[in-house]
Amino acid sequence: MSYRLLSALIFFVFSFNVNASHIVGGDIYYNYLGNNQYRIFISVFRDCLSNGADFDSPLPLGIFLNSTNAMVQSHDVPYSGKNNVPVTFNNPCVIPPSNICTENSIYSIVVTLPPAPGGYRVAYVRCCRGPNINNLVNPDDTGLTLTVNIPGVENNGYQNSSPRFNSYPPMLLCNNDQLVFNHSASDPDGDQLVYSLATPYRGGTPNNPMPVPTPAPPYVPVSWLGGFSQAQPLGPGSSIAINSTTGVLTASPNLTGRYVVGIRVDEYRNGVLISSMIRDFIFRVFNCNITMEAILPLETELPSYTGYCVGNLNVQFVNNSYGGTNYLWDFGDPTTTSDVSTAFAPSYNYPDTGRYTAMLVVNPGWPCTDTAYMEINLYNELTAQITHTDSLCLLNNQYNFVATSDGLPGTQYSWNFGTNSTPQNATGSTASTHFTTEGSHQVILTTTYSVCEAKDTAIVYVIPQPDASFSMPSNYECDGLEVTFINTTQNATTHLWNFGVGGTTSTEQSPTFVFPAGGTYTVNYYASSSPQCIDSMQATIQVNEKLEVSFTQSPDQCITDNLFDFIGTVAGPSHATFHYTFDSEANVPTVQGTNASGITYSNPGSHTVVLTGQFDNCVETFTSEVFVYSEPTIDFGMLDGLQCAPFLAQFTNYSTADSPMFFEWDFGDGTVSTETHPTHLYTVPGQFPVTLTVTTAEGCIDTLSLTQVDLVDINPTPVAAFIADRTEADICNSVINFTNQSQGAVAYYYHFDDGYNYSTEESPSQKFYTSGDHYMYMIATSDKGCTDTAFQKIYIEPFTFFIPNTFTPDGDEFNNALEAKMWLTPFDWEFRIYNRWGEMVFESFDYRAAWDGTYNGELVPSGMYNYTLKYRPCSMEDHILIQNGHVNVLR
Repeated sequence: MSYRLLSALIFFVFSFNVNASHIVGGDIYYNYLGNNQYRIFISVFRDCLSNGADFDSPLPLGIFLNSTNAMVQSHDVPYSGKNNVPVTFNNPCVIPPSNICTENSIYSIVVTLPPAPGGYRVAYVRCCRGPNINNLVNPDDTGLTLTVNIPGVENNGYQNSSPRFNSYPPMLLCNNDQLVFNHSASDPDGDQLVYSLATPYRGGTPNNPMPVPTPAPPYVPVSWLGGFSQAQPLGPGSSIAINSTTGVLTASPNLTGRYVVGIRVDEYRNGVLISSMIRDFIFRVFNCNITMEAILPLETELPSYTGYCVGNLNVQFVNNSYGGTNYLWDFGDPTTTSDVSTAFAPSYNYPDTGRYTAMLVVNPGWPCTDTAYMEINLYNELTAQITHTDSLCLLNNQYNFVATSDGLPGTQYSWNFGTNSTPQNATGSTASTHFTTEGSHQVILTTTYSVCEAKDTAIVYVIPQPDASFSMPSNYECDGLEVTFINTTQNATTHLWNFGVGGTTSTEQSPTFVFPAGGTYTVNYYASSSPQCIDSMQATIQVNEKLEVSFTQSPDQCITDNLFDFIGTVAGPSHATFHYTFDSEANVPTVQGTNASGITYSNPGSHTVVLTGQFDNCVETFTSEVFVYSEPTIDFGMLDGLQCAPFLAQFTNYSTADSPMFFEWDFGDGTVSTETHPTHLYTVPGQFPVTLTVTTAEGCIDTLSLTQVDLVDINPTPVAAFIADRTEADICNSVINFTNQSQGAVAYYYHFDDGYNYSTEESPSQKFYTSGDHYMYMIATSDKGCTDTAFQKIYIEPFTFFIPNTFTPDGDEFNNALEAKMWLTPFDWEFRIYNRWGEMVFESFDYRAAWDGTYNGELVPSGMYNYTLKYRPCSMEDHILIQNGHVNVLR
């Protein structure tokens, strides 16, 4: 690690005498004293040339719970005096500003804080900063908040002393120059520290410069002016960075002015962040006009650099100085006094690993000289290796870990076992933990020595703990000698069964075993997830011979003389009992034993017989059916209907039997059928006796016969016939006379197909009121209701006429007049013609009158004329009809 000093480290601050501004910066840190007591230090810097307030006396301090931000304590810290911070600037090449005065006061107080979840936050809030700060918005109205975190009860973190910075940074910088400053901190507990740039917090305001009580967190960061930020507090063209591990601060400012900077240090214990604090300070940058400067790069910027921990002891130095003539190097090797050189960029072989400080003096012995320093870290490669206990069962596991490293004495070891472990973190070359969950767990070892770090990762496996458990099916005692074991074990990979029968075991998960005989057996089961993780279960079971029942029975029988016997076939334990159960129509309800005889039934049909075997709570049944045939019956009928020859008779067979039936029909007219429900066509009138014979060949065997003599009585059918005096007529003379010529009929019905007109007269006359074809018919009915139908087509000529749509009254011999053409004489006629203005030019009440194309004795002009015609076709009874049209007059 390297850094550079401008001749010496200078601790000073500055401000201008404007308003009440006086705050320059500061920080807070604390020591743990034991017994829940802490000594808290508040270091405050102020500008002693300003007209602002002096140091607070007393200083208000607030302490808050991190979990709720609620204040738990408020203290007035007594003022203990102040010290001037001397301004030392020994660079003879630069004349520093003279208007600089900075004072520092360190307050301290002992407080008692009981351990609390989440810990505490300590804060001091004040106003105001100087008006000439160049990187903040409204700097004169922006106050300052100094704060630090005290850890909570988690992992005893409250027993902690915070880190504190070793040196205060030089506040006066030259523009276009490079600063290398060791801004590291020390931690009394040896915790890991991580550094970063930070944004400081605002504080009080001009209206409330010292708020009492102290405001509660969270605190608001300052507002950066445009072009400035947390990562770039010195503005555009400048650079600033801090090494997160070593705390070395490097800066190369470009602009001149006053700039607020924040440095944050985070404190980690066993990889867990437990505390943090921010130092708030000001850099003043002025134009130095340096013409000569000693400049050394960081070790990491050397061309020969490949790492701090690679074992390379030769260093090739680089000289970035300017304006110099002579050079003197001291390589910082304590083993010799000859570790010097006057070369511009020499190289040097160091005798061993370690940390060295090389020094370069430019123009040594001259009035204007400059010195630069570079830290050299040379270490061998650091290794880390984990050895640990083999896999263990989850139950009561304790894993031991050993770290192996080639590090020198002082090497530190940090373990991270993950969240599912107790403890989760540890330090030291050996460590132990208990994992709370099964499966794979990652363990990380971090080995550090100086700036060197090495990691190793190991995966340890926690074997799941088996939980042996099994059962048998419900009522397994009734299932016989074969028993299936239901395995409900968790986390087992291997299985071993001992069934209590010599020489018989199984490694199946859920085996099925056939025991040699009934009896009591002790079953032992062993479940394991590894050779070390074993669980067992023992059960005593009772095994019985399987209960089996069946029987044979007499064949099915007829109701008239039924008598049944039942013979049982059974197996089971010697203490099993058996009995038959019959339905309510049997002569006995139950019979004890394996056989039953002389069983009769009072009604036909299916009857259920059950043989039951039982012992203890085991029951087995065998069920069968016996059938008792009913005696057959015979009956038949015919579908109702008017029996007119020819007549299609449809017969329905109502005969019944419990066994197949065979049928023979005699229809009484010399024809027969074997169908179940036959049809038969009778073509002549008369009475016909019908006979049905039914035969059964099994069950109740019988032959039955039934004759019905008056079921079929066929009546004669009349012959319908009629004649019309004419089959064609016109609409004006449409009366037609009909003459009946039917035979065997007593009633008649004529349908004329002319609207709803009909007649029941024997020989009617009918006037037709509509023209066209009429398909009429006559139905003749006998005294028995038998009918016949005769048909006749009648044509009625319509009333029609024709009026031309054009005529030419030009005096020649063709088409000189407009007249209607018709074949029948109308009863009424009104014909009128109108010109296009609606003026009537012709009127006639005689269908024979013609229009000659004149009006008032003069020829009408050519063109189209409309007409209206009203007429009655044949008689006064007819409706008046209207027809509209047009006619063209042409010349």
